[in-house]
Order: sequence, then structure tokens, then C-alpha cells
Amino acid sequence: MTKDLLLEFLSDRMSMTDIYQPVVLKELLLNKGLRTKAQLAAALAGHEIAVQEYYERIVMRWPKSTLTKHGMMEYERQGSKFRLVTYPTNQQALNRALAICDEKIIDWIEKKKTRERAPEAGTSVRYDILRLAGGKCQLCGISSQVRPIDIDHIVPRSKANKEGKVRLHGKLIDVNDPENLQALCFSCNRAKRNQDNTDFRRRETVVRDGVSACHQGAGNEAELKVLEGQALISALYEKLEIDYLNLMQTKEDHLRKANLADIIEIVFALGGQSGISRESLLQLVEENRITFGGYEKGYYGRRSLEGQQPIMRRSASLKPT
Repeated sequence: MTKDLLLEFLSDRMSMTDIYQPVVLKELLLNKGLRTKAQLAAALAGHEIAVQEYYERIVMRWPKSTLTKHGMMEYERQGSKFRLVTYPTNQQALNRALAICDEKIIDWIEKKKTRERAPEAGTSVRYDILRLAGGKCQLCGISSQVRPIDIDHIVPRSKANKEGKVRLHGKLIDVNDPENLQALCFSCNRAKRNQDNTDFRRRETVVRDGVSACHQGAGNEAELKVLEGQALISALYEKLEIDYLNLMQTKEDHLRKANLADIIEIVFALGGQSGISRESLLQLVEENRITFGGYEKGYYGRRSLEGQQPIMRRSASLKPT
């Protein structure tokens, strides 16, 4: 890419959904056009506000408390500065200290890679845990598309017995059993640490009325509760999001058909919460199809506000019945 093409791309053609492109290009420009994958990833992390804020909190907790306790550094509140108390007196001592730091870092990374190659970190297990979590952190609810999601041990591995077993909800299971795994974003997982065994997984969801009747008929009344108002609407939206994610991930035709049917039924239920009957929704679907067509032909292009106005006016005519 010539200089003129690069400037033209930067000025006129670069379309951004985040800061990734300019950060990567700037890093390459500052380093004679060549950087490794790890170096570019580090540059992106340095511009990620959530990551920076998270590690600022980390610095002020364990490194600060441990290193100041051992007299290795001190903290100056004015300017928020850390100062090394015993700085090496000569270049040889400095080089030796840097070499030891590098050795410790490399050793820790290798140990971490070994842990992450363990069975619980396998692709299929990670997929299953994320699928059950709806692709979101099971504590804060953030999507995996926004923040990286870790697979967390509910009861930490440090609490396993000699046989690799932990006790969860009164049952003794293998520490790597999927029952002991949950999906947490990197911020929630780091904050949890390895001393907490809180299970953040949501095990409840809205179910179809017929399923509920069968459930009650089996003598399980205590396990069910009836939601109303905003609580029910929120639960329906959550169920809609989970079924949408399942639809995106499902390849079998019969399962996709079932997911689509569930999504339609949830839309009817959400309409009912606003006093909109399924009949009026179906009528609007048919009216819009006649007036504007459907989506079967796969036309794709930029939306225009003018093109949306008739649809918006049409939708506004939908009133509770």
C-alpha cells in the first residue's frame, strides 16, 4: 500500500465500529510497518477503556499492597505515582533484575497455558457453557461480543480434594465437571478471585403454559412462580434473547424450526403484555407484506430514513385491542 493509498483510506474509506483499525495502523506506522500479533493485541488493549480501568484497579490492590509491604516500592497520592525504592545502582544489576522479571513472566505464562489446555477449557466444553449462558456473562450480563468471556470454576480448583473433587450444592463432583463451570466476563472473573464459590448461573426461565401445567401436575408447585407486569416482560425479553442465540447456533432443521416457533410465540406474549392481540399482529404482518414485500429475495443495502417512514407510520397504527 503506497503512502497516498494509505492516506486516502484513512481519510475517506475507513469505516469504523470501534478504534481497532486506526490503532493497528498507527502501531504499524510507528514500528516501520511490522508488528507481531501479540504486539498489535497489546496496542489494542492499551486503548480499551474497560481493560485499562480494570488493570488500574488491579495495580491499586495486590501489586500495591504486596510490593509496598515488602518495601520494594512506594506510592505518592499526588500525581498517582509509584516509585521503586531500591533502584539498581549499576547497569549489570539492572540487567539482572530485568532478566529475572522476564524469567518469572515467561514461567507464569507457560503454567497458565498448561492450565488452559486442561479438559475444562476445551472448545466443546466452552461452547456448551457459553451456549447455556446465552453468550453473556452470568454475573453482569454483558455480551461476549463486547467483552471476552472466561469459563470460571464456581468452586475454585484450589478447594478440590486429593481426588480432584469439590462440593457444590451439597453434591461431590469433579472440579472440572460442567456443573462446576460458569461463564463470566474477564472483569467479573478477576474480581471474583479464587476464594469465592458463588454460583451466578440463572436456572430459571419462562416456560410455555402447557409445560407449566404438566410441571404442577407432577407435584412441583414450589418450583414455579407466576410473574406479572415488568417482571414478566423482562423475563420474556431474556427468553427471546436466549432463543435468538440458540437459533444462530443451531444447524439441525427441526431445532431451527422449533426455535423460530418459540420466538414467534414470545413475540405474541410480549404483544399481549401491551394489549396487542396476536390477530392484530398477524394482520399487520400481512398488510406490511402486501405494501412493502417480505425479506425472501435477500435485497441488501443502506437504509434510508425516507424509506423507513412509511413503515414507522404503519407500525404506529397498531393499537391495543
